[in-house]
Amino acid sequence: MPYLISLMLFGAGLYLILARLHGLWLVIGLELMLNAAVPILIAAKSVEALTLTFVLLFFALLEAAAGLFLLYHYAREKGTLSLENLPPL
Repeated sequence: MPYLISLMLFGAGLYLILARLHGLWLVIGLELMLNAAVPILIAAKSVEALTLTFVLLFFALLEAAAGLFLLYHYAREKGTLSLENLPPL
């Protein structure tokens, strides 16, 4: 069961990244993909797995804070969060 939940979280995150052209959905999709391993780690029920879960959630919090900070400044500069206005690389 934890593997199915992890697969669903990863798939939902991948869908949000590939199907949406909105910056906020991109950050949410990345977070879902990063946290997809958490149900498997919790099901392992070892001290090392739970420690890795807390480390993973800490880095997810840092990633979300940095992503929202960048999106906030992008929205203030461009007036929108749509990623269609980004210049090509």
